[in-house]
Amino acid sequence: MRGFVFFQLVLVGLSSAQQPCIPPSGKPGCVCDTADGTIDLSSISSTDGTAKFTGIPQSNGDTQFTYSYNPCIWYYEGSGSCSDGKTAACQSTQNYDYYMLGDASTETMYIDSSTGNNYLQYDNGQDSRVTKVYLTCDQNADTPSITADGDVELSLTYIYHLTTKCACPGGCGDSSIPSDPPTKPEGGGGGGGGGKSGKSSVAPGIIGIVLVIVMLIGFITYFVVGAVVLNRKFEKEGKEMIPQKELWFSLPFLVKDGCVFTFGPLVNFIRRKAGKGGGDYENIK
Repeated sequence: MRGFVFFQLVLVGLSSAQQPCIPPSGKPGCVCDTADGTIDLSSISSTDGTAKFTGIPQSNGDTQFTYSYNPCIWYYEGSGSCSDGKTAACQSTQNYDYYMLGDASTETMYIDSSTGNNYLQYDNGQDSRVTKVYLTCDQNADTPSITADGDVELSLTYIYHLTTKCACPGGCGDSSIPSDPPTKPEGGGGGGGGGKSGKSSVAPGIIGIVLVIVMLIGFITYFVVGAVVLNRKFEKEGKEMIPQKELWFSLPFLVKDGCVFTFGPLVNFIRRKAGKGGGDYENIK
């Protein structure tokens, strides 16, 4: 019984330490009034439909993934779920696949009054992905910086660390967020340096390769099925098992005649210009 009571007290203590902050009326979830002042990230948000932070490498050195992020309002990037107009954070791969890591409309700031470990959380990402952006208050950080850990600690929960003076109570002034949602930038969005937007997730030339493979399979099937039919039904053997044998045996000569007919006049013209005579194109056979 004592153990149960102690467990309940721990849960109460944890829940009281981290509290979701309801933003002031008309403000986005990246704004929170605290006892020490207002935390307001709106001044470091991009409002033109692109991300404030792009091309963020994964902190453990894994070069397969890069990340982007924009506080306060959504942005568009690349293709797939990150281009749907609700992205707060996005992961992209070297193959130009994009995964939306959090819906901007779910943005909630959590205030930890005991440790100061405040963070923003975004839910409803692709395949239930969740993103947490931990805020580091640095009064000297006029230019914000950000790192991305990926989901190495807990699968599908992505961790960012944002350092800025705007994470400090009273560190940054209010910057209005447009009431009209940002429209998709021309070319599909993606937000500047380091971004990989506008690229297709299908590698160039893959469609051509597939078509060639399909044609080869079709030719092989044609000859195999034709040979079987000629052998079983008509009792043909050897070269006689080749479907439409006359056509395939005459094909090289037909190609030759076609080349003579097509290029013969050109050859004769060149020969005449070169002073070497030239007559009927049949002479080049």
